[in-house]
Amino acid sequence: MTKQPKTIQEMMTLLVEERGLDITGFSDFSTVLLDCNYYRLSGYFRAFQIDPSHGNNRFRNGTHIRDFMIPYLIDEQLRLLILRGTSSLEQTLRAHFAYYLAQNGGAYSYTDLSSYKTIKYPDGTEAREVLIENIHKWLERSSEVCIRHYRKNNEPIPIWSAVEAMPFDTLSKMISLHTNTTAIDELNQSLSLGKNRQRAAQIIHSMVYLRNICSHHCRLWNREIVLSPPILDATAERYGSYAYEDRSVWKSLIVLMDLIDGIKKNSTYSSMLIKQAESNDNYFWGLCHPKRWH
Repeated sequence: MTKQPKTIQEMMTLLVEERGLDITGFSDFSTVLLDCNYYRLSGYFRAFQIDPSHGNNRFRNGTHIRDFMIPYLIDEQLRLLILRGTSSLEQTLRAHFAYYLAQNGGAYSYTDLSSYKTIKYPDGTEAREVLIENIHKWLERSSEVCIRHYRKNNEPIPIWSAVEAMPFDTLSKMISLHTNTTAIDELNQSLSLGKNRQRAAQIIHSMVYLRNICSHHCRLWNREIVLSPPILDATAERYGSYAYEDRSVWKSLIVLMDLIDGIKKNSTYSSMLIKQAESNDNYFWGLCHPKRWH
């Protein structure tokens, strides 16, 4: 059975009159519903509803619109900070990967199947074959002047140019699947990612996942992270005063903060992010302790 669309007024009637939301002193609720999308806001509603997992969507007594709009607005600002950090990480990974690969004889072999591990996806597809297809796709689509120059002259594209055409997820797969262990070890060491290549690859992959969440403007508050990063001993020691669950957003954020502080050689980034995250106690609790609705 398909759901029928509701007007803004019908949405307001549903939330206020039928479900008991208090909007006293808030005259712009109709604008909020139009601009923010009811479906997106509903992820914030759930924390204040009686039993949404079993269909009871009435708000608990005393719930005011500000209760979920505060975390909604903090989320907006935190996503911008996260994107700032993941962008810096992505640029650094591109540069370091290209440099260490080129220095270890891989400047032009990054499109060879033999440069990547033989790993199959559950459907039987070889991961390296999919990766090579994606690499060629991004190189063919790129409008970067230097890459257009190589294409026009039918010359091979060196890795230091090629990485600039790759999105973060493709770069992450190139790093995790590459067989040049010397280059990968030097890359990991340069970013303090530890000696365990698998753990380092998992950390990078989790940062891609975190970036994608923020790029799509998804909710962070009360969110359970599907790809949770491993925590290195040094990171755990630096952030040992915090209590958080394994699949919490905060776990991913301390990994990101540690990486960016290491890259920038100062704590400016972590200080800004912590200040934003801790600006509201209820919000910060939701970053550290996700709710698992069904």
